Amino acid sequence: MGAGPCFGYLASAQRPRLTTGYGDFRGLGAPMRMMCAFCRVPCEDVKYSAEQKSTGSWSSPIWARHKKELAEANPLVQLPYVVNHVTGEVVAQSSAVYLYLGRVLGLGGRTRQERLANEQVLFSVHVMWTQLRDLVYPEPGAKGRDPVAFRVALGEHLKVVVPDNYERLEAWLRLRCTPFVAGRRPCTADFHVWELLDQQETMAKRYF
Repeated sequence: MGAGPCFGYLASAQRPRLTTGYGDFRGLGAPMRMMCAFCRVPCEDVKYSAEQKSTGSWSSPIWARHKKELAEANPLVQLPYVVNHVTGEVVAQSSAVYLYLGRVLGLGGRTRQERLANEQVLFSVHVMWTQLRDLVYPEPGAKGRDPVAFRVALGEHLKVVVPDNYERLEAWLRLRCTPFVAGRRPCTADFHVWELLDQQETMAKRYF
């Protein structure tokens, strides 16, 4: 673990120096933070706090200012994002950020088959994440808008959605016969998988 496995194929001059940005909570920021920590890459992690307005909406003045600055290099910038200060690249959107970090940190898979496996699991887990997002942030009029309804909706999620998702991940690992989703060492998808599992396990322990 650590810097060796991640940067063994890079010349020292190519070692990235990064800034990552997301809200001051786990969410889609956690996987990229863990990737950088795992590889011990020089990285500044910017966490944006949000303030609730009288209208009920949320805003982050610091993020609004940074977004305007970053948009000069990437008009599509959004949270999460990563800045590579060595190359000047600004990359946004969660899956794009994870794939980019996979390339620059050596976490994208060593072979063609590992890269294919990593990318498939990465996007499959993103679909699973949207299921959890819709549970935690329901649309107006949807189930789970109050604490009692949320607990009921969470129970349904844990009984129906989670077992189905877990079985598909287990079937994938049985088929691959590897300790990680793409091979013998972690790839970007593993960090996304772990974060999703940990969030759901934590919620299950807290509410039931």
